[in-house]
Amino acid sequence: MSKIPVIVTASEHAYTILKQWILSGELAPGEKIDQDAVAAKLGVSKMPVRSALEKLAAQDLIVLHSHRGATVSTLSAEHLDDIYLVRCQLEGLAVKLATELLTPEDVHALNGMIQEQEELAKHPNPDTEEILVANREFHMLIYRLAKRPVLMSIIERLWEQSERYRRILLVQPGMLDGSTSEHRHLVELMSQQKAEEASQFLVEHNRKTQKVVLGVMEIEQKT
Repeated sequence: MSKIPVIVTASEHAYTILKQWILSGELAPGEKIDQDAVAAKLGVSKMPVRSALEKLAAQDLIVLHSHRGATVSTLSAEHLDDIYLVRCQLEGLAVKLATELLTPEDVHALNGMIQEQEELAKHPNPDTEEILVANREFHMLIYRLAKRPVLMSIIERLWEQSERYRRILLVQPGMLDGSTSEHRHLVELMSQQKAEEASQFLVEHNRKTQKVVLGVMEIEQKT
């Protein structure tokens, strides 16, 4: 049977490209988005671009202004704190629920992902995109193991909002090794069925990330 082709609409295409530009920093925080220029560059009309911008605004990645203007959302300590306040609560709960349902096969899969992260960290010039993907896949697998679709969907949205902050973290010296070490300890706690401890450790892991990112942001604001 032939494979059914996946049809990507102009709006979906515009959304994917604009999101990539924002997350990579090609469109910088606070930068105005020229809808005409984007439409011309992507070879689409303004309507798909407008639709894409509305979707990005719902994810807090851009701000829509009156008269149909749009700018990339700025990064701030307040926004960072708001995101991590909710992330810590929900992800801690997800880890607890996942631990209670964990199987030996799950542990094997998670340890395999950690090994992949360690290999990426050893590379003399680590690929930021690959590391971001590997880190996200590891965490998302854990949260999916909780088998709570509504909880999972909210966590995924929060990760979308915090990706630009996580990129700040990855360029800091020693953070990759520290992160993979903490991932391994988290899985050890989960495999020992220490649900409460695993949940608390995940919260501490997240708060440490927040603290480092906030410190870098404060330094950058002073320079």
